[in-house]
Amino acid sequence: MITQKIVETYKFWFNDYVNRFIKEYPDLSENIEIKANHCWQVRKEIIGIIQNLKLNEEESLLAETIGLFHDVGRFKQYVKYQTFSDSKSQNHAELGVEVLKENSVLKDLSDENKEIIYKSILNHSRAEIIPDENEKVIFYSQLIRDADKLDIWRLITEYYMVKEQKTNKTLELELPDKEEISDQVYKAILNNKLVLKESMKTLNDFKLLQIGWLFDLNFKYSIKRLFDKKYLDKIFDALPNNQKVNEIKGIVNKYFKNHIVLSY
Repeated sequence: MITQKIVETYKFWFNDYVNRFIKEYPDLSENIEIKANHCWQVRKEIIGIIQNLKLNEEESLLAETIGLFHDVGRFKQYVKYQTFSDSKSQNHAELGVEVLKENSVLKDLSDENKEIIYKSILNHSRAEIIPDENEKVIFYSQLIRDADKLDIWRLITEYYMVKEQKTNKTLELELPDKEEISDQVYKAILNNKLVLKESMKTLNDFKLLQIGWLFDLNFKYSIKRLFDKKYLDKIFDALPNNQKVNEIKGIVNKYFKNHIVLSY
């Protein structure tokens, strides 16, 4: 059984683990700290979702743990490759599961809870959740995917607002900042589908991929929170004002109208 006391030990372990990287790689500390803060914020976002769903304490603590540990592989990835692009390095979710297993972090949990955490971490960055006989794996995977997106939207919109003063190529996945929008990316959004990472060629494609995450949200609370925070409006402000972008704005507005007005 997972308890509040166990989760407190996870928080201490996580802080200690991150601080080791910061001390050993001070030149890389800015992006290490960005990712560490992201993990803490995703933990908060997942707590918001589970409070809305009124889960019991054990379910809530399990979700909180997944939120904190979902990107624990990012630190090894970044110091080794100095990129957050999985295609240019290693799959950060797989690295994260390796880190947790190598350090026996979840040693006090049942095999089922370990499986839920590991599989949810693996699923959080995939194009789609892998089918599983255990419905809990699907549910917690949906939770972490929503919470992760909600905080990435916060993180990247804050960045886009200061980009002209301070560029961070790592957060841009080293993509060229060109006006171009790829046809494959554009067509995916038109069809209310996720943009595949492999189809990205420019920073604008990456921004549209972030907008397309809207179609993958699993909970009404998440859609409403995204709408209220106006994250997508801020991404649109960072895109060129052209016909393709305006068409996508219309699709997003219609999606919000259908899913929020009809649900609340």
